[in-house]
Amino acid sequence: MSPRQTDVLLCVGVTFVLAVVVTSQEGHAGHVNPLAYLWAVGLGLLMLIRRSHPVLVLVLTTLGFFSYYMAGFPAIGVAVPIAAALYSAAEMGHLRAAIVTGSLTLGLSTAYRVAVGQSVSLVVGYELVTHAALIAAAIALGHSVRVGRRLRRRTEQVSRLLARQGEQDQLAELREERMRLARELHDSIGHSLSVASLYSDVAREAPSGEQRDDALDLVRSSITDASASLRRTVAVLRGSGSFDSDAGLEQVDRLGVAPTAAGYDVDVQVSPVDVAPEVGAAAFRLVQEAITNTLRHSDGRRITVRIGPGAAGELRVRVADDGTTAVPPQIRAGHGLSGMRERVTDLGGTLEVDAGPGGWVVEAAIPSAPAASGRTTTTGSAT
Repeated sequence: MSPRQTDVLLCVGVTFVLAVVVTSQEGHAGHVNPLAYLWAVGLGLLMLIRRSHPVLVLVLTTLGFFSYYMAGFPAIGVAVPIAAALYSAAEMGHLRAAIVTGSLTLGLSTAYRVAVGQSVSLVVGYELVTHAALIAAAIALGHSVRVGRRLRRRTEQVSRLLARQGEQDQLAELREERMRLARELHDSIGHSLSVASLYSDVAREAPSGEQRDDALDLVRSSITDASASLRRTVAVLRGSGSFDSDAGLEQVDRLGVAPTAAGYDVDVQVSPVDVAPEVGAAAFRLVQEAITNTLRHSDGRRITVRIGPGAAGELRVRVADDGTTAVPPQIRAGHGLSGMRERVTDLGGTLEVDAGPGGWVVEAAIPSAPAASGRTTTTGSAT
C-alpha cells in the first residue's frame, strides 16, 4: 500500500471514529448538532497532509479540539480527537512537539473541567489516567513506527553496502588472478621465448653444423618449456592446475644452463635455507626475470646469482651482470619490474633494482614465511 493510500484510509478512519463518538453522546446530550459531524470530517481531512505538514496538523487539531468544546458540542474526551495528530507528528519525527502538545492539551482540559465544577475524583482520579495512557500510546506508536522504518532503511542500506562490497571483493580477486596470470605468462613463457630467440641467433651464426644442431636443440627445449607453461596456465584457468609447479630454490641452477650454452659466464650459488614453497617460487621467478633482462638488454657476459639466508629469517636474493650499456628507454617501467615488485610485496619483502652503466643488479629480501603485506623499494627499471 502506498503512503497516499494509507493517508486516505487514515482520513476515513479518523472521520468515522469521531463521528461514532459524537453519535454515542447523543443519548447523554439529548441532541447532536450536525455541525459536530463537519468538525469530525475536518479533523479527518487533516490526515491527508500529515506527512508534509505534521506540526501544522498537530496545531490545527489542537485548536479544533478546543473550538469544538467552546462551540458547546457533546463531550468526546481528550485523547480520541487528537490521537491521530499526535501519532502523525511522532511518526514524522516531531516527538518533542507531540509530547508537549499532548501534555498541554490534557493539562488545560483537565484544569478547565475541574474549574467548571466537574467531579475531581472523576476527572483526575479516573479520566486523567485513561486519557494520559491513550495519548502516550499514540505517541509511542508513532515513534516506534518511525524507528522501525529507519531501522529497515538502515538494514537495507547495510545489505546494499555488503552486496556492493562483495562485488568489489570479487572484482579484486579477479584482478589479482589476472595479474597473477600475467606474471606467469610473462615470467615463464617470456623467459622461454627469449632463450629460444637467443639460440636462434646462435644457430644462425654457428660456424659448424654440430654447434648449429646444439643451438637448435636448445631452441626446441625452450619452446617445449614455453608450451608446458602454457598448458599449466590453461589448466589453472580451467580449475584443474596450480602455478609454480616447477619453480623453487632447487630449480634455480637450471636457469643458468641456457645462458651458459650461449657463451655467458654464469655463477649460481644457492645456500641451504628453509623457506615456504611460495617464497622459493618467488625467488626462482625473480632470478628467471633478472636473467631474461640480461639476455635481452645487457651487453655483459657474466651473470652472478646469490641466494641464501639473511637477517631476521629473510631469504636474500641477488642477481647481477657486468654489462656497461645504459638502460634503453623502452624498457623503463616494464612488466617485468612490475611482476617482481608484486611477487615480493605480496610476500612482505623489499626489492631494489638498479639497471645502470654498471649492469643489472636485482636484490630482494623476502621473509622465509609469507607475510600479508610488505613494502617495496625500487630503483631504476626493468622489463
